[in-house]
Amino acid sequence: MSEPPGRLPPPIAPPMKKVAAPEPSPEGFMSTHAKMSLADIALALRDEQLQAQVIHYKAELETNSELDAVTQQVIEELQGLQAAARAQQPGSMPPLAEDRAQLEINLIQSLKEMLGRIFRPGKLATIIERKLGEVAKRFARTFFASELHEKLRGSSDEVKAMRYSEQALYHALARVQHQVVGQLDAYNYVSPKVQKRAKERFAELIKELRNDFLARTTPELNQLVKYLNDSLVTFFTQELPPILGELAWEVVKEAKLADARTLGGYKISASAFPGFRVAFERRFLQRLVPFVADEMLTRVRDSMGQFRTETTRFVADPSIFSDVCEVICESVYDMLYNDGFLDLPNDWRTRLTVSSG
Repeated sequence: MSEPPGRLPPPIAPPMKKVAAPEPSPEGFMSTHAKMSLADIALALRDEQLQAQVIHYKAELETNSELDAVTQQVIEELQGLQAAARAQQPGSMPPLAEDRAQLEINLIQSLKEMLGRIFRPGKLATIIERKLGEVAKRFARTFFASELHEKLRGSSDEVKAMRYSEQALYHALARVQHQVVGQLDAYNYVSPKVQKRAKERFAELIKELRNDFLARTTPELNQLVKYLNDSLVTFFTQELPPILGELAWEVVKEAKLADARTLGGYKISASAFPGFRVAFERRFLQRLVPFVADEMLTRVRDSMGQFRTETTRFVADPSIFSDVCEVICESVYDMLYNDGFLDLPNDWRTRLTVSSG
């Protein structure tokens, strides 16, 4: 969006003080623990008003073998719950406990089936395909905002080395733009038009330098957008579909959806939605971040020499994954609502309508 004539581009805002995010090594590697911590930080960014502190993933679940053991435990517990429900004779279980167990089983099965319509093996759902375009736009905005900072991502004192003359001139003028405007206002002019034009030319100069500098980084951005899109398509069509049952089990159990019996059926009520949303997005990010971060870093490593150090570090920016979570998860909630499985609070529906309109 272009600025009105004479209006200066906004000054560079200092990076927000946030919990330090894990960073890739100079060679472009991240540990399992670092990636799970990155998922937690992305969740905190997604919903800062509900989660003030970053909760790191349990240290004892750091290795892949231990994560696999937890996955197996999840599957076995679900299978045991289903077998116990089938084996019960009439009257052998208190009616309330029997009803709750069956409700939980049905909620898990229904959520798995609903998610299976969205995340299908080998085929990207149309709505998800469209949303990837929005993800790319947000990624580009985040990338350019990162480029316009003088400091390296995640650092409070590590200043970037100037790689381009346009970059150095932009930062120099952006730092003193208010002083320059003040000096321009202090001069005497033969006509207000001359003063206005002087301020317009100064604003145009800063904008031109900014755009010329960002244009220098566009080839890297285009390549990263392709890496992100390819990684997400693979995640949604290959990685996620086989584990939807496990995901559904975790979400239903963690959000205690079987206890929210206000509708008397196998549907998630509006009152249960906040808990469902937090549980779903946590489990979603814990799978998305390690996979997508690995895929992107692998491609960046394979293209080493084409990317700057700050670009490699940018790949692990938690706001990237927070944006993916927001765009994709809100689409999931929208589809679950349209399918009659989920009731959304009125204010949530209104916000979705406004943002997509």
